Amino acid sequence: MKIICGLWVMSLVAWGQQEAPKVALKVIPLKYASPSAVYKIVSVFGGSMQYDDSLHVISVRGTPEMVTAIEEAVKKLDVLPSDFELTVYLISALPQAGDQLPEALAPTAKQLHAVFAYKGYLLIDSFVLRGRDGQGGSTDGTIKSSAYSFRYGRATVMDGTPKMVNLQNLNLQIKIPSGGRNDKGQVEYKSTGLSTDIDIRDGQKVVVGKSDVNNGESPLILVVTAKVVE
Repeated sequence: MKIICGLWVMSLVAWGQQEAPKVALKVIPLKYASPSAVYKIVSVFGGSMQYDDSLHVISVRGTPEMVTAIEEAVKKLDVLPSDFELTVYLISALPQAGDQLPEALAPTAKQLHAVFAYKGYLLIDSFVLRGRDGQGGSTDGTIKSSAYSFRYGRATVMDGTPKMVNLQNLNLQIKIPSGGRNDKGQVEYKSTGLSTDIDIRDGQKVVVGKSDVNNGESPLILVVTAKVVE
């Protein structure tokens, strides 16, 4: 009986030793991606994880298989973000015939004439804005006595042939003198603009929309093109 009990105890010890899971620890450094953003994605693997944005690392504790899977996922996510250039055109519609646009906008002029009933179009300003995947961008400028603000929220560069740039919350605001003055003698302004989300294929010129300027007689038309920088 004693021998049997001893064997039973030894069997329990052996069983416990065999079933005890192995634990691996790993500190994974990141070069490009935000540790907090990557953590939100790889946390579905389970295990115990922490991140530090200042040190740019993620620490993982779990089974060796789990830690290996998380490390491979982090490598795929930690890539150099894609850069792109936005070329933004601010075009004024004209009541009289005749386009005053550069040759690069000739196809756009045909599109404008097909969509709107205005007789002519004039380029009043353009600018280039450098952007990066996962980030927002903004710039401000003036057109004669008016001021404009161009902004977008998060940009996403999507793979494909051609690649696609998605801009969330693209917003153009224009402040135009109203012709009046306030009690302090300061010029009063009225605001107009447009806001939308857009997808732009690499190299494509997109007519985003028009803002109500001069009661619609000569609205400002926003045209945007994107070029992904390899």
